[in-house]
Amino acid sequence: MQYLNFFSLFHLFISVSYLLFKKGKCIETAVQSFIEIIQEALDKGVHSIGIFIDLTKAYDTLNHKVLLEKLLSYGIRGITNLWFKSYLTKRRQYIEINRSDSSNVMVSRYRSSCREIKQSVPLCPLLFLLYINDLPLNIHSANLDIFADINVLITDSAVCALQRKTDRVIAELEMWFNRNDLIINVGKTGIMSFHNRQSKFLIKPQVSFNKLNLEYTAETKFLGIHITGTLKCNSHVQSLANKLSKVSFMIKSSKGILSPYMN
Repeated sequence: MQYLNFFSLFHLFISVSYLLFKKGKCIETAVQSFIEIIQEALDKGVHSIGIFIDLTKAYDTLNHKVLLEKLLSYGIRGITNLWFKSYLTKRRQYIEINRSDSSNVMVSRYRSSCREIKQSVPLCPLLFLLYINDLPLNIHSANLDIFADINVLITDSAVCALQRKTDRVIAELEMWFNRNDLIINVGKTGIMSFHNRQSKFLIKPQVSFNKLNLEYTAETKFLGIHITGTLKCNSHVQSLANKLSKVSFMIKSSKGILSPYMN
C-alpha cells in the first residue's frame, strides 16, 4: 500500500461534516461556518442548543474489529485491509518500571493493546475520523461539526419541539456510541443555550447521556475559540491578552541573558 494513495482515498469518502479536512478549508472555516449557523438562527428568533461532546480517551478506546469492518465497507480490502489488521493486532508496548525485584534485577513489563492507537503515528487521526465517519448519517435533525471532538447544534422555533428534537438526537447519539463501543465523557461534555443579549429567559431543554444529566455552561472552548451563549468575543480576547502578557513577560525577563545579536 502506498501511503499517499491512502491519504488521497481518505478525502474521497470523508463526511461533509469534516469541514477541516476538505481541500481549501481550515479551522477558521469550520469555526466561521458553525457560528454563522447559530447567528442565522438567532436572527430568525430560533432557539439554539449546542452540545459539545468529549469522548473518553478517544484514540485509546477504538474497537479494532469495528475499525477493520468500517475500512472494509469503505473499499479498503484485500492486502491493504490485512496490512491494517497486522498493524493493529496484538501490538505491544514496552513499559519500564523504576524498581527492582527481590533479586535486585530491574523489572520491565510489556502489555498488549487490543484497542489503543498510538497518537504519535500520522495514521492515528485519520483512522479515528474514519471510525466516526458514519456518525452524521445516523443523526437527524441536527448540525454536526466533527474534529477531535463532536459538536452538535439543535435548533427549533418552538420550545416543546426543541425538547422533543433534543431527546431524539440524544437517543440517536447514544445508540451510535453504544453500537460503536465508544464512551462519552459526561464530565467534560458541555451544553450551551445560544441567545440574544436582550433575552431575559434562557431556553434550556433537559439533556442527559446514559441517564446522567449534563450541565449547561456560559462559556466553552470550540476549536480553540472561546465562545459564549451570546457569541460575544470578550472572553476570547481576554484569553489572548493573558497569553500575550505571559509571553511578553518571558521575553522581558530573558533580555539580560540572551545575545544582543539575536533577532
